[in-house]
Amino acid sequence: MAVFNLEDCSASRAPGRLLRRLDKVMSAFVDSRINAGDLSYQQWVALKVVRDGLADTAGELARELGITTGATTRLIDVLETRKLLARDRSGEDRRVVRLMTTELGSKRVETLQGDVVGAWNEVIAPLSQDEANQFVTMLARILVEAERVAGVAPLVEDDQ
Repeated sequence: MAVFNLEDCSASRAPGRLLRRLDKVMSAFVDSRINAGDLSYQQWVALKVVRDGLADTAGELARELGITTGATTRLIDVLETRKLLARDRSGEDRRVVRLMTTELGSKRVETLQGDVVGAWNEVIAPLSQDEANQFVTMLARILVEAERVAGVAPLVEDDQ
């Protein structure tokens, strides 16, 4: 069983700080690399997770993106106005509003996906393919464990 000691969690090596910095730096970097015009990286991620079935309600999308429900509503409004995302009231329970990408939204995800992957490839270039695969595998395992110990239900059931 792995454990951290106090030296492992110094400011320059603290896992939480490193993950937050990686997210912030990569978000800005990918934003600078995608040829999106009027679409930000966060908007692209929102469309992708909805299209891929990782989130289909505003609450799930807020949790996936790590933003407030108010910010999520504004994000959805913008994407809906641009005809990239649609809201669909459930026939069974009108309080439930499902999100879905439109055909145009799905096309935008596909069009920009190469730019996003290219930006990530620039960053992971110093790693071997095995190291890159291990990195993703470890992040996925740590996320599953973090959700378990925090009592947070995963958005998508893990298939490991």
